[in-house]
Amino acid sequence: MNKALKEHNFMMVVDLTENVLVNTPIPSANHAALRSGFAGYPANPRWNAAKYSAWKTGRQLREALASGQMVVRSTDSMLVQANEQDDNSNSGNASTSKQAKQSKPSQLLHKAKRMLAAYQLA
Repeated sequence: MNKALKEHNFMMVVDLTENVLVNTPIPSANHAALRSGFAGYPANPRWNAAKYSAWKTGRQLREALASGQMVVRSTDSMLVQANEQDDNSNSGNASTSKQAKQSKPSQLLHKAKRMLAAYQLA
């Protein structure tokens, strides 16, 4: 079954920090290197090419966030392209309760994705 999973690029939700999540096809074995790059730590010279690539991706995500190319979506803490951010801020007439109703389904979706990712790793 592991061979079948390796052949497909499944997107997984990864915690980059406590408050930042990202969808990525990077295998779970390399998530620590991805987090390390995002946190700004130096690369480990003992890492193989896949871990170094994940670390470099983490650095690129951090740079994109710092430059404003990417943003952390407020509804689910997902790191997304700035142009993919929800347009809730454009609708100034929306009430707080309406926004709360919209965020609850996205929170449930986020939890479902995390559960699915954990199931696929098992």
